[in-house]
Amino acid sequence: MITRNNVKDLAFFLGFEEKHNRLVKEFSQYNTSMEIDLKEQKLIYPNEIVGRERNDGFDKFENFVVFECVCRLLDKGYRPEHIELEKEWHLGHDVKSGRADICIYNENKTGMLCIIECKTAGKEYNKALNDTLNDGGQLFSYWQQEQSAKWLCLYSSDFENGKIIRQLSTINCSDDENILLIAKKDKTLKLYQTAHTAPEKFSAWNETYNKQILGDLIFSEDTTAYKIGVKPLRKKDLKDFRPEDKIVNKFEEILRHNNVSDKENAFNRLIALFICKLVDEIGKNEDDEVEFQYKQGTDTYESLQDRLQRLHKQGMDEFMKEKIFYVENDYAEKLFMQYTGVKRKKAIEELNNTIKILKFYTNNDFAFKDVHNEELFYQNGKILVEVVQNCLFCKTSIFG
Repeated sequence: MITRNNVKDLAFFLGFEEKHNRLVKEFSQYNTSMEIDLKEQKLIYPNEIVGRERNDGFDKFENFVVFECVCRLLDKGYRPEHIELEKEWHLGHDVKSGRADICIYNENKTGMLCIIECKTAGKEYNKALNDTLNDGGQLFSYWQQEQSAKWLCLYSSDFENGKIIRQLSTINCSDDENILLIAKKDKTLKLYQTAHTAPEKFSAWNETYNKQILGDLIFSEDTTAYKIGVKPLRKKDLKDFRPEDKIVNKFEEILRHNNVSDKENAFNRLIALFICKLVDEIGKNEDDEVEFQYKQGTDTYESLQDRLQRLHKQGMDEFMKEKIFYVENDYAEKLFMQYTGVKRKKAIEELNNTIKILKFYTNNDFAFKDVHNEELFYQNGKILVEVVQNCLFCKTSIFG
């Protein structure tokens, strides 16, 4: 835990220097600084940061976490005038006040980019995470008050043995484009954009997005300020399966809330997916981007499934010595290379459409539900994405 006893060591680790009985870190790009007054026991923020005068003392351990996080935001490239501390709203019908630790506005300050709730490491962070998983907690209440928010983040930091230990849980507040396509035909699907209360937002996160929590999308090396987003996963990011991950329980829950009753069929689909994941990892170096992932914002259900089909073909060939028929995306172009002009273009379009129907809108090795048309394909695609995301960060060491 960060306390008054180790805050000086933390400051030196963050690049602060001792000047006139104060610890000071200059941010020349903003012509400002952050300071720690050890004598007065005060945490001093840049003047441009709104709400800096609230909770700036040494009396609460959480204040040190907020201070460290703000320092990190400035280092990352967020401008101080776009940061607000202790923003206050009235929450609920009982007019109970609530204050978000850190709010980050977008570059034009026309909307809220991210709301960050800071907690001390360990018990307090875990409690806040459990509250979020149970009913949305503070974060979803803040989101309800700040409808323009794009991201929610639970943050903690600690300083032990001369280094900082951080935990981040990030939630995307935007509806997935592929989910929106399904919602055009399935009016019962719960969306963020049609949720008018915090419980409704939580219900959409729970039922539609399977309580998806992402990692460090704000401070990681491959992110830039104001460009928060789901970054491509690399092989080095994968971790071994742990008993506490309860991966089987998560799979069962996905099948339950998507009304998949054929457990034997689902088991076969999971085996096919693990074959894809295994062959993907074997063929990748540590810094390589893995193909077994759903690239939110760029992937369609078709593009994800195409990669999985290719990986499955390779895996069945290498591990099972069985040949699987796979249609490449440029099959039509290669087939009609000898044709020219308008006839060639029209023939390619018609054949591509036929291949798309045969390839995606019929049953395949990743069909948790029977697929006979486009609507059923999108329903199955939602299930497939949830399964992929739930085993995304784990290594295939489950095989031995």
